[in-house]
Amino acid sequence: MGLIDRRALVPLVLAAFAGCGDSEREPRRVLLVGWDGATFDVLDPMLASGDLPHLAALVARGRTARLESTRIPISSAAWPTLVTGRGPGVHGVYSFFRPKPDSYDVRLISARDVDASPLWRILSGRGHGVNVWGVPVTYPPEPVRGTLVAGMLSPFDDDYAHPPGFADELRATGFIPDLGIWQRDEIADLDEVERQLDIKESEVLARLQRRDWLFSMIVFKSLDVLSHRPNLRQGGPEIARVLRRLDEILGSMVAAVGDDTTVILLSDHGFAEYRRTFDLHRWLIESGWSVSRATEVPDGASPGPLAEARARARSFRLGTLDMTKSRAFADAAEGNYCALRLNVEGREPDGIIERGDMDETLRALTADLRRIEFPAGVPVVTSTFRGRDLYPGPHSDAYVPDLIVELAPAWRGTTSAFGSAISVGMPPFPDHALDGIFVIAGDDVIGAPDREDLGLLDVAPIVLHALDEPIPASLTGDPHPAFFDGRGAPRRIDDASDPGMRSTEEVFRARESSDTDRSVTDRIRSIGYGG
Repeated sequence: MGLIDRRALVPLVLAAFAGCGDSEREPRRVLLVGWDGATFDVLDPMLASGDLPHLAALVARGRTARLESTRIPISSAAWPTLVTGRGPGVHGVYSFFRPKPDSYDVRLISARDVDASPLWRILSGRGHGVNVWGVPVTYPPEPVRGTLVAGMLSPFDDDYAHPPGFADELRATGFIPDLGIWQRDEIADLDEVERQLDIKESEVLARLQRRDWLFSMIVFKSLDVLSHRPNLRQGGPEIARVLRRLDEILGSMVAAVGDDTTVILLSDHGFAEYRRTFDLHRWLIESGWSVSRATEVPDGASPGPLAEARARARSFRLGTLDMTKSRAFADAAEGNYCALRLNVEGREPDGIIERGDMDETLRALTADLRRIEFPAGVPVVTSTFRGRDLYPGPHSDAYVPDLIVELAPAWRGTTSAFGSAISVGMPPFPDHALDGIFVIAGDDVIGAPDREDLGLLDVAPIVLHALDEPIPASLTGDPHPAFFDGRGAPRRIDDASDPGMRSTEEVFRARESSDTDRSVTDRIRSIGYGG
């Protein structure tokens, strides 16, 4: 039997999906709301005082869980993991940057680097309408059956939304796709944050009120952006003000979608305040694992948008090292986590560690890290993880750190070119924490009084099961069928039979072809031809 074009199977598969479930009722819908950086440490006191009535209503009729983030807890790894149901070793994104070939330099990641199908691609491919707004690492936007407005890392002046032309409409309202400073120098003040929330609420509600979608995912970055500022305390008046506004918008969205929609509120990680800092880059030098250059070091990083400044800072930091003698170098850091890579022969440009010696080298590094104490007798490092074991997959060796280091809760991990390995007695410094939030409520969600524990890999299977949609067989997370009343066992589908499981390369190749077709059509019309 000859090969069958997968596209020819799509109508048959969609027909099979349509025949599943109860044909007498409307399809189930899911609204997934993201409050990037939200933590129960701040929310619980506000819930107790009545400051977040709409969130309190969801909690009262649903269930809650701590949502464990990626190690390290960073948005670039966490959001792709959450929406694809696959770890960084599979989807290929860990930090905000990806190494350039044959170089120690890096480039900024984009949606083209997420090598797995997110929820909106899966559902669009199955013929369902979606709304996606503000999810990090979704620029450039991929075509969907509905609307996709890219979030964090989006250039403000580019086409950051689907369908084509929608970004121009949003620009006319004053909307900006990323409140952070990744692509601009200005820092948004609280008034600007609230103005953007007003614009976003209006635009999102207009789409949620329609009945042409099955899944909507709306992420708000404002809380994370403000929480990073050292002058704003966790639980302080500015953070509380934004949370009250987010709660109002949550109430508007829940009212717009109706009681028959399952609502999920979550965050990709939490937040905490740290008074001690462990600098992995400086420690590697002090311990002899990295070797400083004897010659003059390159110029330091200049100011500019964060996307450029961080890449320059990394290049500068590694430029202070003699990579022909350094056995390891610091990679990413966030919250009380930091990570390193070995300088491996054949993988790194000036690698000196043979592949066969990697395990022994990592064991020795781990032993040295475990000996760090401050004060005497109190370990600074509590756990270490081999990247390839924690996040196995085809991209593990290339993009996941070789060793991920967990510090004691009081310690913040960092990497800087200057200073000391250990700094104490600092003012409280806000940064990410491992546990985010998860709240789910719906007409068939079984309430539970006790807070549970989930992981990011569970979210995509839970969403698909809540939609009564089959779950791709390659998703390893738990769909938690016990959350739902009378739903039955989750259904599975082979990836090869699922029209939504398209490769990222294929999706963006189709997007570019479509863009070219539109460009040609526009040029033809501009010279007087065409309708």
